Amino acid sequence: MGDSNMPVRRRTVIGGVGAGVVGLAGCLGEEGSDVEESTDEADDADDVGDEGGEVQEESISVTGVWTEDEEEDFLAVVDHAEEETGIDITYEPRDTEAILTGTLIDYEAGVATADVVVMPSPARVQSDAESGHLASLTDTWDPEEFAPDPEFVSVDGEAYAAPFKMDLKPGFWYRSSFFDDHGLEEPDDYDQFLDLLAEIDGIEGVEAPLASGNGDGWPLSDVTEAFILRQDDGAQLQRDLIDGDAAFTDERVVTAFQEIQDLLQQGYFSEVRDFGIQYEFFWENEIPLYFMGSWTPTFGAIEDPDDLDVFMLPGTDAMVAAENWFTVPEYGDDVEAARTAVAEMVSADGQAVWAERGGFIASNLEVDDDAYDVEIMLELSEMADEVELVPDLDDTLGDPFQSEFWSVLTGFWAEPDQDVEPLVDSLDAVLQETVEEQDEV
Repeated sequence: MGDSNMPVRRRTVIGGVGAGVVGLAGCLGEEGSDVEESTDEADDADDVGDEGGEVQEESISVTGVWTEDEEEDFLAVVDHAEEETGIDITYEPRDTEAILTGTLIDYEAGVATADVVVMPSPARVQSDAESGHLASLTDTWDPEEFAPDPEFVSVDGEAYAAPFKMDLKPGFWYRSSFFDDHGLEEPDDYDQFLDLLAEIDGIEGVEAPLASGNGDGWPLSDVTEAFILRQDDGAQLQRDLIDGDAAFTDERVVTAFQEIQDLLQQGYFSEVRDFGIQYEFFWENEIPLYFMGSWTPTFGAIEDPDDLDVFMLPGTDAMVAAENWFTVPEYGDDVEAARTAVAEMVSADGQAVWAERGGFIASNLEVDDDAYDVEIMLELSEMADEVELVPDLDDTLGDPFQSEFWSVLTGFWAEPDQDVEPLVDSLDAVLQETVEEQDEV
């Protein structure tokens, strides 16, 4: 989630001692012959190490989407993994689009983008595995100890990814202090939700009640999925869309788009801005409601996570849970070291490191509740236990649907008066194409 491409190394091996010893021997002359002899022996030992690989430290690289505050949180996990495994780990952040497109190009050329690639799309994991690009990670995690189902990242009974951070998409975040100051309450039904938006819209200093976050289109897709899920039997509808058993022209999907259209036409959604920048407007109470994920408490603009609360879109009894999956390309220099590092990072101890820092929901069920020092994170974890969890629609389907979905939604927010029917018709065609391509794999 950012533009930084600077690799970050968390452990550094310092060398150069030998040169200092040689220099000292030269100054001592004949009296330093003992030092010279010991130096020669050290050089011989180095030569053995170089030939046998016995003293070479294992090192791997990781690429993922975490930048800024989230990068620091992940690097704390990296520190833990390095200490436990002795493997030197370098991290290089990339944005989602760069990972999705870059790995396709690299893998086809037989090149590893990194030794460990954090992949947000289960569909891509399966596709890459079918093409022989990924190493099996079945032995790095026990599905009985994790919330995600390995089915979505498995081919022929082998899991080709390991689950790490679980991003929940719970609903609309707000500041408790803002609600208290203006006598606002969480809505119990959709009519109350509309009343709340109208009330917030009338408060001085508010640009719009709802934030329109954007990156490559994905934040708009999150809020759209929430409106799909609030329809009749929405959780099953989402699953059926993913499986190709429901059409995007389903009247419930049309209704979801029409509900969003109504809010757009009333001016309840803000100007579209980068999702990270929108947090600044959110914290200043200029855009008081923001449909975002469980990473929200850790963003830099959030000065006090204890002032945060969240409510689900009324009528919704299911929540999207999108996992960040570790994958290991077959083309890496040290596949086994990468597998070892992955196993440690997804372990209960590894995931607890980030959970204790906030903004993290563990996919490992063995992480103790005490790890959630930020109260709202524990509440989110408990909320997830009380509702049905469903896969992220576009992440699970992947391209070509995902790219088209993002593009259509960006255009919809820009021109909300357009007819909804052609939008869902075009998306349904791409949905069916995507499902057919997956069935052929």
